[in-house]
Amino acid sequence: MKTSGTMIKVGWPVHFKYERPHSGGVTDIVLAALVFAHVLAAMGWLGGALLTTLAVGPNLRKLTQAASLEFNARVLPSMVNFTQVAAALTILFGLALLGYVYSQDSTYFSSIAGMDASIGIVLALITAAVAFSLTIPSFKKISKLAAKAIEGGQQAPPQEMMALAKRARTGSMIALILLFATLAAMVAAGVS
Repeated sequence: MKTSGTMIKVGWPVHFKYERPHSGGVTDIVLAALVFAHVLAAMGWLGGALLTTLAVGPNLRKLTQAASLEFNARVLPSMVNFTQVAAALTILFGLALLGYVYSQDSTYFSSIAGMDASIGIVLALITAAVAFSLTIPSFKKISKLAAKAIEGGQQAPPQEMMALAKRARTGSMIALILLFATLAAMVAAGVS
């Protein structure tokens, strides 16, 4: 059944497949480039979140206090900047992709795949809000406090840094769970 350039297939038992017509040429290149950039940035965001939450955080507590301060002052800022840029690029390319898809087919978001993508978009925006309002600021403050402690000749982290670390861990875990939910929604959009 064709309707205004779109096709909906219904299979048995009941599986809906929404197909966007391929116009060929430049538009397919634009779509492919936006999808590639969005997925690449999202891989960086998810990878940075996984590394920070599941590898660095738990193992940082195994270091001496002086080594922990050194890591937080010298390495953590680069990790946070990488993840922050990856998150911002994911959202930027995702919004560009959203605009492009909508400009090509305004009915996409009423399809099953479009509804799954909409759920993913909402989850990604909530994740970004958590990351940019809770997690990233906490990590940045930790880095600054660690650098000040090292400059002041301290060997132990300040108490304020410990409270921020707990807040950053909580924010990281929430963001990671939301990123996995976002990934699930986007994969569902891609295969439905």
